[in-house]
Amino acid sequence: MTLLDDLVNKYSQTDLGLVFTKVGIDGNKISEINRQVLKEVTLAQWLLESGRASSDLATKANNFAGLKWREPDMIGFAEPLKIKVPSETEEVTFCKFADVDAFIVGYWKFLTRSPYKGLEEHTNTPENFLGFLKSKGYSSAPDYIPKIVNLLPEAQKLLTNVSGVEILPSPVSVEQLQVIRAPQELTVGQVFNIEGVARLTDKGRVMSVMIDDRFPVEGVKIGEDGKWQLNFVFNQAGDRTMLLGIDDQSLTLKFKVILPVAQQNQSTSTTPEATVIQLTGSVGVGGVNKPDDVKAVKARLYELGYTWAGEPNTPSINRGLYDAIRLFQSIIAGRSTVQGDGRVDVDGTTHQWLQAANAPRWVLMPESEPDNGFINGELAQTHDHHDFGTHWLAETIKNIAQDYQNSYRNTRPNAAPFAINDVSLPHGGDTPDHRGHETGMMCDVFLPRKNGQFGGISWTNAEYDRDATRAILKSIRQQKLVRLGAVFFNDSTLIREGLCKPLGGHDHHIHFEINPPARS
Repeated sequence: MTLLDDLVNKYSQTDLGLVFTKVGIDGNKISEINRQVLKEVTLAQWLLESGRASSDLATKANNFAGLKWREPDMIGFAEPLKIKVPSETEEVTFCKFADVDAFIVGYWKFLTRSPYKGLEEHTNTPENFLGFLKSKGYSSAPDYIPKIVNLLPEAQKLLTNVSGVEILPSPVSVEQLQVIRAPQELTVGQVFNIEGVARLTDKGRVMSVMIDDRFPVEGVKIGEDGKWQLNFVFNQAGDRTMLLGIDDQSLTLKFKVILPVAQQNQSTSTTPEATVIQLTGSVGVGGVNKPDDVKAVKARLYELGYTWAGEPNTPSINRGLYDAIRLFQSIIAGRSTVQGDGRVDVDGTTHQWLQAANAPRWVLMPESEPDNGFINGELAQTHDHHDFGTHWLAETIKNIAQDYQNSYRNTRPNAAPFAINDVSLPHGGDTPDHRGHETGMMCDVFLPRKNGQFGGISWTNAEYDRDATRAILKSIRQQKLVRLGAVFFNDSTLIREGLCKPLGGHDHHIHFEINPPARS
């Protein structure tokens, strides 16, 4: 029997209710159905973290979830083991478990630690559970949730077939479009899953999806067995609706979307101001990393929105802190790619900027204001998550939209709005979609159409509205932070007018970048 077989066999037979009682989780708040959801999603998580039980951490320490040693929480449930893993630059102390059974109990014990308080309220869907863990700093990887969700079918099959009997899916037979599973309350940025069934006669067809009665998104294909599944993410808070339809059948789903706890606190508090950060040594990659210094830097980064730096006011260090420092450094240097060294030196530039009143905050880009001629098209795209950047850019975008509205659209109400697309990923950094766009300092803009719509055309298309584009470029160039040499678009007429510069790949959109302001 392989180690993976042993893990699956024992987990399939585990009574999570007994485990919850043993470690101190309130099992009364977690229904039997939700316990099965948790069993499936955590096994998928372990498949990812351990390389299907093949990693050194799995084979040497029975640690399938990358659990780091935490004292005193894990005393009596595991032992500390220093080991080098591929995701870390140096040896790190992880939990070593006596056997698979000890790991299963220890995993849930790990989640009773203070950052994960309230876990019981986030168990109704895999996405809800994973989104909660990620919001508490369990992983800093931007694609952590979708990677695990993609492994759910494998985990479910492993648990189903543990007895050696394969249960094949049978076609469903229903007369009306139905939803089997969908969450009701979500947080902004949380990827979630909706499952349902349709008539067998509709197999292979595509079901339409409309958000808030006005944003059409990519449709959903109905499987050969009549089942369908949709992964989605809301990037704006509020009471949201989703309309699913095929022919004369439709379903309306309602969701309450709230800000993550960190953003709630930020939105109800004053904007971070200048602060004094007393450091006695360097913090970060190759730094002295005294506990009080680490706490101070993490607390400030967290306050500014770089929440993947880790739980504030704790001395623990992981890759999330290094990545947050590198991103911050690249922003204040005005770079388009992440190139910082990951270390905060005493009284150095990074230290000074962290203390500044106008230190760059990491935020979700502004919501659409259709009545004021501004559309954030990126927020409506569920397959794309380039929605984040600096508050400097967010303010610049708002100013551009207002200037364009005042100078052009007020007298031409049928003109296309100022509509933006990609900025940066949730944690910044490398994106396969762009050579830059890593630091939240640059933005793409959809091209306006003559019919008042936007996007999906190049500057050579007959529907392209050059007059509106000219006005948008003028509004962009009016902004004091815009880097005039980095406004790119390939319309030869507007290039001759000095409003933009040519750059390969920019026939279909405008690209602009900003400089950091003077530190204050």
